[in-house]
Amino acid sequence: MIKGILFDMDGVLIDSEPLILHAAISYFASIGVSVKKEDFTPFIGAGDRRFLCGVAEKYGLTIDFEEAKKKLFSFYEDFAMEVGPLDGVHRFIANAKKAGLKVAVATSGAPAKVAINLKSIGLSESDFDLVVTGAMIKRNKPAPDIYQLAALAMGLPTEECLVMEDAINGIHAGKEAGCTVCGLTTTFTVTSLFDAGADLVVTSLDSFEDFSSVEMFNEQLVSLISTDDGKVQYGTNRILPASGVMQTKKQLLDLAIKEAFAKRKNAYTPYSNYKVGAALLSAATSRVYSGCNVENSSYGATICAERNAVLNAIANEGALGVELLVVVSEDTPPAPPCALCLQVLAEFSNPETEIHLLDTAAAQERGQGTHLVYTFGELLPHPFIFPSMRS
Repeated sequence: MIKGILFDMDGVLIDSEPLILHAAISYFASIGVSVKKEDFTPFIGAGDRRFLCGVAEKYGLTIDFEEAKKKLFSFYEDFAMEVGPLDGVHRFIANAKKAGLKVAVATSGAPAKVAINLKSIGLSESDFDLVVTGAMIKRNKPAPDIYQLAALAMGLPTEECLVMEDAINGIHAGKEAGCTVCGLTTTFTVTSLFDAGADLVVTSLDSFEDFSSVEMFNEQLVSLISTDDGKVQYGTNRILPASGVMQTKKQLLDLAIKEAFAKRKNAYTPYSNYKVGAALLSAATSRVYSGCNVENSSYGATICAERNAVLNAIANEGALGVELLVVVSEDTPPAPPCALCLQVLAEFSNPETEIHLLDTAAAQERGQGTHLVYTFGELLPHPFIFPSMRS
């Protein structure tokens, strides 16, 4: 039974990952070095020292971390004061304290950063039974030390603690410590959090209903954790389908049709004059992503609307599962995706993925026109999937 909650700070209580990234890039710029956002990804959740020094090492720099930290936090404090807590933070902590659960912050961040964050979200150290920072341990995440120390200091075995984490390094640390781990999708995708070992994944602390006892919280937790992770294979990706979606399937389909028709008008087709719009529904988030065809003087560089929609979705979500695809063209009957697009879609679709083909009349709901529906398996029954990526 879970009796204690161990909160990571960044990306769990406050959406500080973009802030510390901005501050770190600003720090390197102040010493004349231009770095990239992706340089920091391997060090997310591993503590401020690794966050800065890891990138410095990549560029062949030797920095004095204590001096660098002062500049980093000066930039960071300016940004952080504009940000409040993530959704559900105050309500969840109030419920936990009312229920008699022990609560602790266990963050790789430095004490100065913790103080800035708590002030920014309207909390203080006294709101928690314990605050553990990266300064109190020798080995930072992904090592389990910080969560082991937090549990020990609260007088609980690690198996009676639930870790709230947003970072891959932190999930590894929580699992290695022997805790149950809940991943939040603030920083990484649902698939990557599950792949790292999270026992459950939620979008925010608001995903938990109100509770007033340890027993009520544990009942809710058990209902959220399934022995089957609930993920569905879409091409090469295992995706946890979105739950609690407010719109009906018809409403989402109508939205996708509307988006595909609208984007068709933006198609860049100076050579063929053949405009196509496409929109897909993400299985993980029930969000709609759209695209249009973009031609090029070098014909082979032309990008079809379907692939443009896929690229848009991946840029926003990472690993992708296509629940349905809408393609709007002026043909009657409406044109299906080309063979190249079908092969690209094979990476992110399953045989049951719905493919909706509409001509412009049907897309405008004129009461006429043609709307055809196929499954992906009907259009491409034998897709090529790289052997090591097959389920």
